[in-house]
Amino acid sequence: MNVEQNRLDTFEEWPQDAAVSPPRIAKAGFFYTKHDVTVECFSCHLTISEWNYGDQVMAKHKTLNPSCPFVLNPTTSGNVPIISPTNVPSTSDSMKDEAVRLKTFAKWPKPHIVAPERLARAGFYYLNTGDNTKCAFCKGVVRAWEPGDDPDQEHKRHFEDCPFVLTEIVPRLSQNTNGQVKTDSSSFTNLHLVANENLHCLGVQTHKGPKKPNYATLESRLRSFATWPPDLIQTPDILSQAGFYYEGMGDQVRCFHCDGGLRHWDPQDDPWTEHARWFPRCSFIKLVKGQEFVTACSLELNVNSNLEEVDQKNYPSVQSRKREVTEQEIQEHMLGEVALSALSIGLNVERVKRAIREKLEQTGRGYSQPDALVEAALNLQHSEEDLSDDQDTHVKNVVENVLDNIIARSCSSEIKTENEPIVKESRSNKTLSLEEENRILKEARLCKICMDAEVGIVFLPCGHLTTCVNCAPNLEDCPLCRSAIKATVRTFLS
Repeated sequence: MNVEQNRLDTFEEWPQDAAVSPPRIAKAGFFYTKHDVTVECFSCHLTISEWNYGDQVMAKHKTLNPSCPFVLNPTTSGNVPIISPTNVPSTSDSMKDEAVRLKTFAKWPKPHIVAPERLARAGFYYLNTGDNTKCAFCKGVVRAWEPGDDPDQEHKRHFEDCPFVLTEIVPRLSQNTNGQVKTDSSSFTNLHLVANENLHCLGVQTHKGPKKPNYATLESRLRSFATWPPDLIQTPDILSQAGFYYEGMGDQVRCFHCDGGLRHWDPQDDPWTEHARWFPRCSFIKLVKGQEFVTACSLELNVNSNLEEVDQKNYPSVQSRKREVTEQEIQEHMLGEVALSALSIGLNVERVKRAIREKLEQTGRGYSQPDALVEAALNLQHSEEDLSDDQDTHVKNVVENVLDNIIARSCSSEIKTENEPIVKESRSNKTLSLEEENRILKEARLCKICMDAEVGIVFLPCGHLTTCVNCAPNLEDCPLCRSAIKATVRTFLS
């Protein structure tokens, strides 16, 4: 088992919902014993059977057995790492050619989300792992591509000092903006209102799918609470309804939709309130409880849009003092007590690493207190969930098109009605009974997913009213017409 590939092959039956992925464990010297989540080191035969989200496997190995030959020196321990130079494309100047970059996307897993041609045109080439892409000019890596992402905009947002962004993307975006054709909506005041008002004020929300689809249903979240501490006031039923599932350690729960984690529950804590207070950008909480509820909870903790505006105003001055930070320097801070404490509560590893990087770039020093690092990582999560100006513009255009089509169909229907002769037929033999009509009307108001709750969400741009507030956050496509859901509107039947 000194060969890393052989160790990795033992993880064929590794649980898919485990906290740590097999490649990371195999790289740290462990192979799977085929029992629960127990792994064993090939060199010192140390076994580990408990894993938490955010665990640094090598750091855990070093803590439990610092004298392990593999930990002391992987090279002299007999370890044979995975070496696949053909896996990663060359980072030479050849990648600055768009045609060469496009060829690296032969095995791109998300052509239905972002087209390889658009990524290559934006300066990216594929790293052949997950959906990781890298800029050939600034070496910046962008991953976790989602529907609606514009590679040019994402490149500019993450790496605004990139020479390719400055010389190619910025002029291209400016040209596209200046060349947009404005829709003449002077005939319809309602279209003018939608085009100029904040869509959030009108009740329109940009739609995103859940980050943990395995826990999208209430029943799946309830099943995760099998070992939930019975002495806590917060019951599994209430926590599941609030969108949380249990992670199996302490009292730590996580939202299936926004991936936000909470722990250390006090007797007076309400799951819905805490969810809205700490993760006000979560689409699930906004859809079910409404924006007013989220705003009220956020203001109590002073988590509101003013903080974001202050950050944006100060951002240029911070950028001017940015210094170069190496991966080795970041890794040293990731193995420190402050970072490990932040990771122990279930924060995303990449967000913690990004927060440390930004702190080092701005001040040259890392975080001295875990609380400060936790707050910075949460702020990054909030900023990631923000709607960009381009997304707002896109949703506004979608709403305008929907209203335009409705008005056109309405006018067409009126003209057709005026021109057609009225034909009356006797349908006494087909008249439905009052009881049958009542049953049909009740079924029409039921959610077409759970067939239990009343429908309450309209999907845009298709306009279908088919699901309840609990089922809508789990969908990415309309269940009737299969068109992509761009936005949603909360609806109340009277």
